[in-house]
Amino acid sequence: MEKNKAPLLNRRGFTLLEVLIAMAIMVTALAAIFTIEGSSIGAADKAKRMNIVSMLAKNKMIETESDIEGKDFDELDKEKTGQFETPYADYGWKRTIKELKFPNVGSGGGAQDDPNAQVTEMIAKIFSNFLSKSIREVTVAIVWKRNGHEQNFAVSTYWVDLNHAFELQE
Repeated sequence: MEKNKAPLLNRRGFTLLEVLIAMAIMVTALAAIFTIEGSSIGAADKAKRMNIVSMLAKNKMIETESDIEGKDFDELDKEKTGQFETPYADYGWKRTIKELKFPNVGSGGGAQDDPNAQVTEMIAKIFSNFLSKSIREVTVAIVWKRNGHEQNFAVSTYWVDLNHAFELQE
């Protein structure tokens, strides 16, 4: 027997258990990396979609304001829907124009026979009626389907027409 040949038990190397533990650690690390990467791709996709949706909503709101400009509120459709053209054919829109009802902002606590309280109450009713007729809430909603569920994103603004006739009746 030669001296440089050591018995099998004295040789340096990895046992099967050590190799299995190292493989388990590598598999766990790779799984974590792939999970993080998948989440990152999902977040980037959501950010891209929200950028598209907000751009579509902004454009539709600008178009709506252009439609409203110079028209009486009674001339406008209260609700309107549509679909965007290619490359945004997956997205639809819905526009609603809603009249706001303002409460009577009168004093309410004045005496019924006091002429000043009656005048104040009448002016408050006229003013509330004027505000209700002059202000509209305009909402634009963008809708799309994702994973079989309908998603939506809505923006609202208030359109004020101060040129509306000031009616001196309750």
